[in-house]
Amino acid sequence: MHEIELKAHLEHPKKTEALLSRIADFSLRCVKTDRYWTLGEKTVRIRQELIGGKETVFVTHKQKHYTGTIETNRELEFELAAASVPVFTEMLESLGMACTAKKQKETKVFVPHSSLFSVDILKDTRSVSAELSLIHPIGYFLEIEVLSPDEGSDTAAYEQHIRNAQVIFDTLLTALEIPQSAIEVRPYNELLACRCL
Repeated sequence: MHEIELKAHLEHPKKTEALLSRIADFSLRCVKTDRYWTLGEKTVRIRQELIGGKETVFVTHKQKHYTGTIETNRELEFELAAASVPVFTEMLESLGMACTAKKQKETKVFVPHSSLFSVDILKDTRSVSAELSLIHPIGYFLEIEVLSPDEGSDTAAYEQHIRNAQVIFDTLLTALEIPQSAIEVRPYNELLACRCL
């Protein structure tokens, strides 16, 4: 799967949530605690995710590609037993990696109504979600995520997925009254690093 996403700063999160609740169904609430481990240009994220009292740990490396304001990720990810986190982080340290950023993300996940989009826009789309998140310590964000089949980034199908995702993003941003100027292209670990300077 390819994750095609866009994120935007939120100045009025309560207003955005009220608008979103009219065009999407609430799915779940979760708390994600992320630690970014870096060596040179390579980053591994360890995420502890709490949903309904159940904790799950994921280790992720994202292969990112940018098309304008759209970020496309191919995620290499596996689940790690919570009891194994200390040993795994010790392993990362022994490999020369350093913990360069930490964040906590309190998220409400919504699934937009499919009636917002034409059938051809949703063709081959696996899922669409909109997340309202408070990210400590950098503020409120909206993340729109479209999952599409894993196809090479130089194929016509991949380009069509990007165009379809752009229509989904534009539709939701307009419905939620979020200006294009609020779009944030930098990854969270970069925003966190800027915050620390």
